[in-house]
Amino acid sequence: MRKALRRLGCALLFIPWLALMFAPCFVIALISQGEIVITWSDVPEDTFRIWLLRDVPIGGVGIATSQRYTPPQPDDGRQVVCTLIDVRFVVWQGNAQRAGALPSRQCACYERVPPNQAWRTLSVGDEACRLIGE
Repeated sequence: MRKALRRLGCALLFIPWLALMFAPCFVIALISQGEIVITWSDVPEDTFRIWLLRDVPIGGVGIATSQRYTPPQPDDGRQVVCTLIDVRFVVWQGNAQRAGALPSRQCACYERVPPNQAWRTLSVGDEACRLIGE
C-alpha cells in the first residue's frame, strides 16, 4: 500500500514539474513569434490564442478562448456553426482601462454548403449571440 501511494505521489509531482520545465520554451516561443495559436478545427476563430500586447501603452498578454456551438440546423442542407470567443488580458504595466484592454465576449456564426466548401460568415455580434442563446 505504501509503495502504491509513493508511486501516485511521484506521478502527481511529475506533472507540475514537467509544466515548469516547459515554461521557458513557451515564453521563448511567445516572445519570438508574438503569439501562440492552437487551432481546434477548420471553423474560423475556433482557436486558443495567447499574444503579447506590444503596440499599446500597456504591457501584458491577451488570452482568447473559443467555444464552438452548433445551433439547430436549417433544412436546406447548410451546416451552421457558431463560436463564442472570450478575450481576457493580463496586464503588468500601464492602465488596462485607459488602454481599452477590458474583458470581452464576441459571437460569430458561419455557414457551409456541402460538399466541403469554405466557411462563410453568417452573422456577427448580437445576432450571432442570440443564435447560440447568449
